[in-house]
Amino acid sequence: LNHTAFVFVRNAIMPPKSNVKGPRPIAKSEDKLILIPNLISNLSNLSFLRTFVSIIAGISVGICGVSGWSGFIYHFISQFLCIPLLLLKGCNPPKDYFQNWTTFATAHVFSSMTILSYILFWMIFYNLCHVF
Repeated sequence: LNHTAFVFVRNAIMPPKSNVKGPRPIAKSEDKLILIPNLISNLSNLSFLRTFVSIIAGISVGICGVSGWSGFIYHFISQFLCIPLLLLKGCNPPKDYFQNWTTFATAHVFSSMTILSYILFWMIFYNLCHVF
């Protein structure tokens, strides 16, 4: 996927219509239709953004010299600070872009990609600035 044009697709979740053209939506419930390609694109963009933020947070925490288990607190703080930034970027209201609010707020926070990227850059920059 090309992440240079980082845009969330609106209307991934929409009310049912009698004549839906384009990709065939799958009905989740009677009041919503989910356009799977749009939802996958939105989740992919969210994963990319959360991984990017975890790398920046790992670099910052490593340069500041945080060590031990307390360093993981900063990972979760940085991930939850993403939520208002995403709302400002244009994912407002999240129900038009994701299945529900919890998917928007917690998707990919605990994924191995974000946590391991955070640890990698945290340790690299900690060692560069404070050990070597």
